[in-house]
Formats: sequence, structure tokens, C-alpha cells
Amino acid sequence: MDAMTRRNVTQSELADLIHVSKATFSRKINRKGGQDFYYSEAYAISKKLGISIADFY
Repeated sequence: MDAMTRRNVTQSELADLIHVSKATFSRKINRKGGQDFYYSEAYAISKKLGISIADFY
């Protein structure tokens, strides 16, 4: 995710933000096994990264 690089934010930091493990965050960001972010998770991440929540869907 380019926004993560621009903001110098790691997957671990975002996983902590939404209270999931790094492994779960990785599955969700890569949409493996049908996993996706809940709206509340996408909202929190979008605010942290300064991007639109529409970028998740």
C-alpha cells in the first residue's frame, strides 16, 4: 500500500490500531481466504493513512 510507505506506517502498527494480529492483517490486506476489513477497521486505517475509505472497496 503506497499510503503506508508515504506515512511511514508499518503493517504491525496498523494491526495494533485495529486490534488484530499481524498475520490477520496480512490476510485481510491481501484478501486471502475471503477475509476483508470490517467497515470500522477500514475507517480507522483510512484516517491513520489520510486516504479515502473508498480505497478499500
